[in-house]
Amino acid sequence: MARSNRRRSTRRKDRGGTSSIWPYVLGAVAAIGLLVAAIFYRNQTEHETAVNVDTLCPLDTGPVAMAAILFDLTDPLTLAQSKQLLARVEKEIADAPIGTQFTMGVVSETPESWGATAPLCKPRSGHDVSTLTQNVRLVETRYEKRFMEPLHANIESMISAHGANKSPIMEALQTLIADTSGFLTFAGPRKVIIVSDLLQNSESMSFYAGDDWQSFATSPQFARLNRTLEGVDIIIFEVPRVVSKIKDPRVIEDFWLHYFDVQGARVPTVKTIGDL
Repeated sequence: MARSNRRRSTRRKDRGGTSSIWPYVLGAVAAIGLLVAAIFYRNQTEHETAVNVDTLCPLDTGPVAMAAILFDLTDPLTLAQSKQLLARVEKEIADAPIGTQFTMGVVSETPESWGATAPLCKPRSGHDVSTLTQNVRLVETRYEKRFMEPLHANIESMISAHGANKSPIMEALQTLIADTSGFLTFAGPRKVIIVSDLLQNSESMSFYAGDDWQSFATSPQFARLNRTLEGVDIIIFEVPRVVSKIKDPRVIEDFWLHYFDVQGARVPTVKTIGDL
């Protein structure tokens, strides 16, 4: 009888010992599950945020939007205008969605200077990532060194104008668009930003020669219009100039409204870069 009681007592102890292990087992399983989930989430995040090493554009989708900036600074800017312009362009960049591709071009009397800079997409900055999934310092360094510094260098070089005898805005704009990788066929949002006094002056059309939209539309040059701005948003940072040779400044606005309308672009948004 005593032996039977001892066996029952031993079984009760065994059952108690086994049950006390289960919390540890469940805890280990939960920890492993969390670790696997964390690794999966990190890998998924790294995959979604991976970028092209050259353009910084998202590997998964490519650019999510495109912005082409044309600097027509054939006449120098004042110091106040330069600072204001830099601040406005920087705001356009800051407000752009992550993955927006930027290119830049310049209006010059020498066609060899036309075209687009190498495309760069806006990557994530340190404010856009979590310390749990990415190296914030590495992301911020890439944003500053690979994206912002090259853009600043391009802007600084393009706003350092020394004057020119001609201002072929239409020609330089179409070359910038054609030279911007993917712009012509891109199905997402597209934007063109023009920094200019809008005083077109070339063999094709010149306000200084008394040309206006009516004379241009009936000239052989009209057939050369390259209709590549369908659905494109247009932002103009207009640099005001005192031009005594143009009798009616309203012909300038009239010309460009017709020009962008024929091109299929949206109605331009115009912001003045003044210095008074």
